[in-house]
Amino acid sequence: MKIKTWSGIVDTGELKSGLEKLNNLIQSWIYRLSKAGSLSSDTEEQQLRKAVVIFLASTYSILGLLWGFVYLAVNLPLAGIFPIGYSLVSGASLLYFFNTRHYKFFYRSQLTLILILPFGLQWSLGGFIPSGAVIIWSILSPIGALMFAGTTRAFPWFTAYVLLMVVSGLLDARAMPPHLSPFFVVISFVLNIGGVSTIVFALLKYFVHAREQAMAALDKEHRRVRHSLSLAKEVQQNLLPKANPKIDGLDIAGKSIYCDETGGDYYDFLDVGNPQEGKIGVVVGDVSDHGIPSALLMATARALIRQRCSAFGRIDRVVSDVNRQLAADVKDSGRFMTLFYAEIERPNKVIRWVNAGHEPAMIFDPTTDTFSDLNGGNNLALGVFENTEFQEAHREIAAGQIIVIATDGIWEARNPKGEMFSKDRIHKIIRRNASKTANDIQDAILGSLKRFQRDVKLEDDMTLVVIKITS
Repeated sequence: MKIKTWSGIVDTGELKSGLEKLNNLIQSWIYRLSKAGSLSSDTEEQQLRKAVVIFLASTYSILGLLWGFVYLAVNLPLAGIFPIGYSLVSGASLLYFFNTRHYKFFYRSQLTLILILPFGLQWSLGGFIPSGAVIIWSILSPIGALMFAGTTRAFPWFTAYVLLMVVSGLLDARAMPPHLSPFFVVISFVLNIGGVSTIVFALLKYFVHAREQAMAALDKEHRRVRHSLSLAKEVQQNLLPKANPKIDGLDIAGKSIYCDETGGDYYDFLDVGNPQEGKIGVVVGDVSDHGIPSALLMATARALIRQRCSAFGRIDRVVSDVNRQLAADVKDSGRFMTLFYAEIERPNKVIRWVNAGHEPAMIFDPTTDTFSDLNGGNNLALGVFENTEFQEAHREIAAGQIIVIATDGIWEARNPKGEMFSKDRIHKIIRRNASKTANDIQDAILGSLKRFQRDVKLEDDMTLVVIKITS
């Protein structure tokens, strides 16, 4: 496409190409300046800020020389001294910075010069109108401070700019008589407003471009992390039981729900002893906090428990040995794990358990319509003290009884009003569904919890295991 101008026909494609070349040249210049003034320890943000102040100082110094020589050419030596003097001082400050890398002194001296120079120049030219409002250049001082010093530090510079404007207004009536022709004053207005606008636009464009690049890099890293978390979630889900066990005399259902991609809750069903003994181990654990670190500790505990349960006959020895290993692993980290390890002997109708700092399992007896807790044993969590010896407890069980082992993320879950789900609600749900299967009871509890929470985000992992004695 071609457009007609006073100087002839101009190809817009060539114009666009020329502008792109100019933009690339400026970007390359800024990049080189930022590297010249940066330290190897600087972050990308620090390099960006230094690039902006170097660009601003360099541009201002060049323009200062041009303005100074223009005023000297029209026989205004006093007005010419200000921009030329600024350019010399600014250039010296720039060289000092390249030699010493004293960034704080450099940007403060530049902000001060940029703030004061237009005020002195306006005064020398006779006020707002005769100078073409040259004081507008002072706005680059607080804008520059905002970009490379931060919002908090920029406020005093803006305050100083406002005060200078007020002082300029008060002195305007007493200013020197104008020395410039009306045509030159108009040209000054156009150049001052246009020049400031151009520099502000260039600075903002560079900042926005750099921010877009940073956001793109951050988004790429975020996608990579999400992919890694997705893989971690898949691995952890594979560590949980694939299906509920099918055992004569027992109806068992278990489930874990994590508030993040990975979590610290854990449950497992273990084949213990000889098959003819009719034993099954049920483990529910809760690692402090949640997320990747908790998931790693959970995986470690799972491996230790599975390895130890096949080597030792008693569950208290299994838990004590696992504790010694975990305590050595989490030493000085502040992490720990609560655990409820139960072993059910079907032929003898006995349940044995060790409680390591976990909430007691609850057992419901429909014949008496009562709930009781499976207390007993040592209540210290795993990983707290290396030499802790855990004690086993036991009791008889009967057909129809329902055992519920869970983590506190269930009854401590809150609704939009801040109310907790509570164990009382769980008791009521179990009573209403006592005649149903373990899976139905589990679904009833989790379904009721979901309705209770509404849209409130989970704050903790949740694990629920329901065991119903069928015969």
